[in-house]
Amino acid sequence: MQHVLDSISCALSLEQQDNRLRKALQESFLANLIAMPFRLVAQAFSKAANMANVGSLLQLLAFVITAGMIFSLWLPMFASDKETLAYISLGSLILYISGCLLGGKDKRQASAVDALVVLFLGINLVAACASRYFSESLPGLAKLVIYVSSYFLFSAVANTPRRRLILMCAAVAGGLVAATYGLYQYKIGVAPLATWEDPSVESQATRIYSTLGNPNLLAGYLIPLVAVSSAMFIGAIESKKWLFALLAGPAALILIAATVLTGSRGGFMGIAAALAALFLLSSVWCWAKYPKIRPAIVGLAIALPAIAGVCVFLVPSMQQRVVSIFAGWQHSSNAFRLHVYQSSLEMFKDNWWIGVGPGNKAFRLAYGLYMNSRFDALGTYCVPLEIAVEAGIFALIVFAAFFVSLLGRAHLAFYSRTIGWERWLCAGMAAALFGIAMMGMVDTVFYRPQVHFIFWLLAGCLVSAALQARSNDNQAIS
Repeated sequence: MQHVLDSISCALSLEQQDNRLRKALQESFLANLIAMPFRLVAQAFSKAANMANVGSLLQLLAFVITAGMIFSLWLPMFASDKETLAYISLGSLILYISGCLLGGKDKRQASAVDALVVLFLGINLVAACASRYFSESLPGLAKLVIYVSSYFLFSAVANTPRRRLILMCAAVAGGLVAATYGLYQYKIGVAPLATWEDPSVESQATRIYSTLGNPNLLAGYLIPLVAVSSAMFIGAIESKKWLFALLAGPAALILIAATVLTGSRGGFMGIAAALAALFLLSSVWCWAKYPKIRPAIVGLAIALPAIAGVCVFLVPSMQQRVVSIFAGWQHSSNAFRLHVYQSSLEMFKDNWWIGVGPGNKAFRLAYGLYMNSRFDALGTYCVPLEIAVEAGIFALIVFAAFFVSLLGRAHLAFYSRTIGWERWLCAGMAAALFGIAMMGMVDTVFYRPQVHFIFWLLAGCLVSAALQARSNDNQAIS
């Protein structure tokens, strides 16, 4: 069974295409033509003394700035000022590239996943150029360029297990700050910034939003960090790193509590998906490796959902939020989304080939032709539908392939023979992707920098970890 799963994961991850891609790039005239100026600059600097040390220093500085940016996503200034994060990300990438040109020791390996990312960007470029809202599509395209470049930055600087751990710890630490402040808001009963609840169905309850100003955004930001910190706790327990477990365990509980107290229904779905995926993966692993704890695994599989259900139905406000998920048209928020889904599907039917153009500016102009009165929207409230509407069916297919390939690489890295403790970090990152995907089915906070940068960080770290695990496995075999 494990062999079958490994074969499927290997095929879905496109890992076997990595060497073919590298060979194609080496033999490609266009790729060599583009790389020629960089090689000439690198050769010129290589003749100067100590330039390699300067290059390595610049690459290290790029990593430090990246870690600082990931930690700082919770800052209130970034809830409204998104350009600064773009400048920081681009600045770090420029530093890293400069370090490479100066002969820095860090080298980034290309992978087939990179080709999917570039293809996705290319399709969006075509969608922008072909859009009847060309000028309005350019800001959306520019944002995508920033995020795609951040993927290459993250996968480059996260080139060792220690660096990947530091980046994940930085993300969790930043989330802890936001979560702690959110818990303080709950204690003082902070007033809502807007009417997120339907008063005809739900009683008013305190919904925390911390420094981000939106409970749904806070939930989307914390969900992947819940999965990562929980995985860190499991890994620390298995490897008997008790001090780390004492840090990771309470951190996970604080993040879970803050996510629940956002009252975000999409957040409930996301955290449930993330924790369920992590529990399933860890249970399968422990079931095979530790037969003595199988009764405990069965007990937890029964007890944890039961405890969650009891907690939901003992708290009236939470019960109302959960039940309202299934209220359909009877809940105003559900009805709003359903109206937006209907209009967005009509948009997709008329623009299924190449979309209306990337970005919410182009979306809003096109949406005005399809919207039902009184149901204006900034997006589709569904990430797959948003991708399809903005850039067409091919963009959706490529992004789905990219997402599946990440999960495939996470599986291969988790079951690597040489990965050691980092397998749990990969498990947490894979579970985090499930959580982001689940919430993304009913909300588009995915496109906010706090969530989007975390997503591309997870992608970059998973690709880097899988490449390194594969290399180490090959060396161990040889």
